[in-house]
Amino acid sequence: MPANTANPDRFLYERGQAALKEEKWLDAREYFRQVVDNYPQSPLRPDAKLGVGDAYIGQKGAENFVLAANEFSEFLTFYPQNPRADYAQYRLAMSHYMQMRAADRDQTETREALEEFQAFFTRFPKSPLTPEVRQKWRESRDRLSDHNYRVGYHYYRIGWYPGSISIWRTRL
Repeated sequence: MPANTANPDRFLYERGQAALKEEKWLDAREYFRQVVDNYPQSPLRPDAKLGVGDAYIGQKGAENFVLAANEFSEFLTFYPQNPRADYAQYRLAMSHYMQMRAADRDQTETREALEEFQAFFTRFPKSPLTPEVRQKWRESRDRLSDHNYRVGYHYYRIGWYPGSISIWRTRL
């Protein structure tokens, strides 16, 4: 950081934003983390917290999605009334959405994404992000429906009809 910087938190935040745009995920996280850790009174602290989560999501990978979900959850805990809380809720849902597996695999992350999307609709019904969230919610519902169909069809194919029937009753 240059000497005699009037607003070191703003300087770090802007560097983090630049690193994020250049997809330098580790650098972006480091700049944002410095704002979060070293400037507790900074008005940029909430945005820096979101930046940390965005850098994790940008880097991709299961561990990074888990760490991103943690950052967005913490944001919602510490800043529930922040104007960007809807964005944090959306990104929290997306951290699960990006981990959804194919319809013939485990759907735990799909269910988690649906829960977080539903929390978004409940908490932020008038958010400008609603159309995009609704589209991702629909894709998640479709994935879960396809999964349930495939499981039921598998039980039907092998002749275990009680399993085929129960999947339709319990999962939808």
